[in-house]
Amino acid sequence: MAAVPTAMRAVIFHGPGDVRLEEVPVPAPGPGQVLVRIGAALTCGTDFKAYRRGHRVLLGDPPSPFGHEMAGTVVACGPGKARFAPGARVVVGNSAPCAGCYFCARGQNFLCERLKLHNGAYAEFNLVPANIAEHNLHALPDGLPFETAALSEPLACALHGVEAARVAAGETVAVVGAGIMARLLLAALKARGARVIVAGRGRPALEAALAAGADAVVGSSDGDPVAAVRAFASGRGADAVFEAVGQPQTWEAAVAMTRPGGRVCLFGGCAAGTKVPLDAHRIHYEGLTLFGVFHHTPAFFKAALALLGEGKVRPHGLIEGSIPLADVPRYFAENRDRPLPKTVVRP
Repeated sequence: MAAVPTAMRAVIFHGPGDVRLEEVPVPAPGPGQVLVRIGAALTCGTDFKAYRRGHRVLLGDPPSPFGHEMAGTVVACGPGKARFAPGARVVVGNSAPCAGCYFCARGQNFLCERLKLHNGAYAEFNLVPANIAEHNLHALPDGLPFETAALSEPLACALHGVEAARVAAGETVAVVGAGIMARLLLAALKARGARVIVAGRGRPALEAALAAGADAVVGSSDGDPVAAVRAFASGRGADAVFEAVGQPQTWEAAVAMTRPGGRVCLFGGCAAGTKVPLDAHRIHYEGLTLFGVFHHTPAFFKAALALLGEGKVRPHGLIEGSIPLADVPRYFAENRDRPLPKTVVRP
């Protein structure tokens, strides 16, 4: 393999609306750490949200490395037992169990008391922390492109939600929202054998959902989406509903679409302090289950990579176009308020 340089280009987040391409030292891997040469990274709606308003959970205190969906090639390993040798093609998870807190001991590392989300995808190299190198660094199936493998992170989040909702084959499910995460939820639901209706606003996004396998779609111009979902579900309401927007009104709509005894996965995150009025009488007497889902675990990440490697989830419609690393600051500035498919960043 080619020698590792001493300096690299990396995009650094300095604050809302301020990301810069900088030259920084290439880090040397310490015990248990792995240095990966980035083959492809993907832009993400969460990164755009962080760009607009900051994101302490994702990025910590600035200046911070930026980007979190990535795959590449191992170029160096730190001292200690290594799971991968230089030359291995891998996809990098952006978290892993800390192996010491109450939640990680129970398989809930998305609630880890010391959760530190890993970033730095928009760079030429990425230093993978030891706990991620041990638990959430995965070898790519032969022939799987880096950019497709990088979808493992958001797909793992969708799989987490679908598993938490206990979706079974043949169930009728509604997804509220038609963006990229909604389509990844759709992919995860179809892999389970569910019958799915997608409720959204823009017709192009709804057409993309149909192309991705939705059994039906309903737009805001088609009438009441709650009534449409209930009609699709034999008048009772859906067995499970996934809210993938993160707005109080769509949380309310998701609950209204659910049948008695059904489940509501509140997948889209609202801003801190948001209050949502809900019909407590209906929740109690109709036995509804409401729950939130955030992030993923190494097990869901591994399952997501397997679905991508087997071709059961395809990147078509989820990824469009590519940009070089140097264009990342401009790309975020020009598209900060536009809903876009994922774009490949190629260092």
